[in-house]
Amino acid sequence: MENSTTVRIVYDFPVAGHLCTDGAVRYVKMARRAGTSQTQGVCPRCQITFQYQKPQRPKLRHFGENGASHF
Repeated sequence: MENSTTVRIVYDFPVAGHLCTDGAVRYVKMARRAGTSQTQGVCPRCQITFQYQKPQRPKLRHFGENGASHF
């Protein structure tokens, strides 16, 4: 991985899309590199690093017609 100044957390896997600096939508493939525990990808154009984070279940319970549930 190259050193980049910006790291963005994404919840998309295995590909994260973003609006690049030239105005085009680019897709970055996420992969786990040897020696790291994080799944990452780097945009080849703007050198922004994207780091995948697994979404967590909300701690807040929602009450509806059928009682309490998690979304």
